[in-house]
Amino acid sequence: SLRMNKIPNERSRLYFLLAWFHAVIQERLRYVPLGWSKHYEFTEADLKCALDTIDIWIDLIAMGRTNLPIDKIPWEALRTLLSQCIYGGRIDNPFDQRLLNGFLSKLFSLTSLNTDMKLIIEEQDEKLQQPLVITMPDGVKREQFITWIEQTLRTLIQQPSWLGLPNNAEIVLLTTRARETLAKLLKMSSIITNDDEDITENIPIDQTTIDTSIQGKPRSDTSDGRPVWMKQLHNSCLTWLKLLPTKVTTMRRTTENIKDPLFRFFEREVNTGSKLLSVVQSDLRDLIAVCETKKKQTNYHRQLISDLIKGVIPQSWKRYTIPKNLTVIQWITDFSDRVKQLESISKLVADQGFKSLKSCPIWLGGLFTPEAYVTASRQCVAQTNQWSLEELALQVIVQDSTDQQQQIQDDCTFAIRGLRLQGAKCRSNKLSLSSSISTELNLTLFKWIRSTEKKQTNSMITLPVYLNATRSELLFTIELESADTSLNEFDYYERGVAVLTSSIA
Repeated sequence: SLRMNKIPNERSRLYFLLAWFHAVIQERLRYVPLGWSKHYEFTEADLKCALDTIDIWIDLIAMGRTNLPIDKIPWEALRTLLSQCIYGGRIDNPFDQRLLNGFLSKLFSLTSLNTDMKLIIEEQDEKLQQPLVITMPDGVKREQFITWIEQTLRTLIQQPSWLGLPNNAEIVLLTTRARETLAKLLKMSSIITNDDEDITENIPIDQTTIDTSIQGKPRSDTSDGRPVWMKQLHNSCLTWLKLLPTKVTTMRRTTENIKDPLFRFFEREVNTGSKLLSVVQSDLRDLIAVCETKKKQTNYHRQLISDLIKGVIPQSWKRYTIPKNLTVIQWITDFSDRVKQLESISKLVADQGFKSLKSCPIWLGGLFTPEAYVTASRQCVAQTNQWSLEELALQVIVQDSTDQQQQIQDDCTFAIRGLRLQGAKCRSNKLSLSSSISTELNLTLFKWIRSTEKKQTNSMITLPVYLNATRSELLFTIELESADTSLNEFDYYERGVAVLTSSIA
C-alpha cells in the first residue's frame, strides 16, 4: 500500500495498468492453444520485476514531483523492457510475441492514464442492447482501485471477451480437458486390466498354458480361453488392418522428372508413406498371429501390445509430427487418409506424367512434411520462369464455393484443400472476425508472384499457418486482406485467429 501510494500520482495508475496486463495474459493461459499457442510460466516474479522497473524509471524522471506529465513517462522504454526482457524473454512463438506486444501497446501509451481509456469492450450478443464498456478507473490511491474492483468488476459476469477472446472460447477449453480426461481414463482402464492379467508375460502358444494364469487362476472367462484384452486387441488389429490401404505404388524416377522439385518432393513423401505402411501392416499381422496363438511374441511385440491396449501410438510408428495426446484409432484413421492421398498422387503421375502435379489439389495437412511442399512449389516456379527464390512472394486466394471447379492453368499457382480458419471467416478473399470456433476454407490457391507485383495495403493481415489444432508447429505465414479496414493485426491476434492444415488435436 505504501509503495503504491508514493508520489508521483501516476505511479499508482501505472501499477494498476501493469496488474491488469498481468491478469489478462495469465488468464489467457487457461485457453491454450487459443489464448496462447502454448503454456508460458508468467509468474509473480515477473510482476515484481516489472514493478521494480516502473519504480526505477518513474523515480528517475519525477525527481520528487507530485505529478508527472504523461508525455514525460518513458512509454517506449517500459514497453521494450516488459516485452523483451521481463515477460517476452520466454516466448518462442513470433505470433505470441506479437500478441504480447499488442497488449503492451494498448495498455502502455500516452492515452492509457486517461479515464476514458477502454479496458474492456464486451462482445455484442442478443442479450446486450449495447456492448458493455469498462474504462480506466478514476483514482490515485490503492484503496480507490480496490473499491472500484469490488463495486464494478465483481458485480459483473466475467466473459472470455474481457481477455480479447470470443465468448465461446470456453468450448476450446472444455474440449481440451475432455481429450485429456479420456486419454487418462483409457490408460487407467488398461492399468486395471493389467492388475488382473499381466500382459508383459510371455504368452505361450499351447492352449493348456493359455487357460492358466501364472498365479494358478483362470486368465480369462472367454469361451476360447483367451484373455479379454487379447480378444479385444485381436478385433482392433483386424479392424485397423482393414482401414489401411493395401499398398502405396512408388513413383518411377527418370532423367526428366528427377529435375522437377515437386516430383522429388512427392517421391520422398510416397517412399516415406510406403515404408511406414509396411511397418504398420507387418506389426498388425504379427499381433493378430500372436493373439491367435500362431506366433511367439518378442520383446518388440510385448511393447506393441502394452502400447496399443493403452491407446498409445507405438514409438516405431511415430515417423512424423503428431499431437501428443492423439489416440491410436485417430492416428490410424489419419494415416490411412494420408496414404490414400499419396496413392492417388502416385497413380496420377503414372497416368498423366509428373507435370500433372502442378494442377493437383493437395491436402496440405496430409503430407508428412507440408512446409517442404511449399518450398518445392516455390522452387518449381523459380525454375520454370528463371526467377530467383528471393524475389518470390506468396499470394493466397481463397475461392468462393462457386469457383470450386475452376481449373488451374497458371504455372505459378497451386491448389490447397482442407485448410481450416480459426476465429474468423473468409468471404470474397477477405478476412473478418467470426464467433465460430473454426470454419473450413474453400479451395485455396497458393500463387507465387514477384515481390514487386505484391499488393501492399494497410489492410493486409499476416496470419500464422499451424500444422494442426495444437498449434505446436508453426509452418509458415500467409497474408489476407481484412474486410474491416478499422481492424488491425492485433485485433485478429487477440481473437486467436490462425490457419490450420489439419483439424486433429
